Amino acid sequence: MEMRALVFNGEAYCDSERQDELVRRTLEAIEKSGVTLEASELSVDRSGALFLVSGEAAAIRKLWSQVEATGLENDWEAFGSKLDWSTFEISRQAR
Repeated sequence: MEMRALVFNGEAYCDSERQDELVRRTLEAIEKSGVTLEASELSVDRSGALFLVSGEAAAIRKLWSQVEATGLENDWEAFGSKLDWSTFEISRQAR
């Protein structure tokens, strides 16, 4: 099972309705892909949105296909946010 973090970062925004619609569409894409939403967070100043997902590699690829096919990444970019799509790993430090 893989874990991925989708992070959309930009400047602080006051257009909360538009951003809420992008968040809703992102959550829809996550649901349709078959991955599990582990956590989601919207920063207090609305400058960033984080979606932490987990699933099998095929479901992760399906999510990415959903993001591309629906134009979601482009819509986030038009809103002023940049997508960071990265593998999420928990590291343990030796004591």
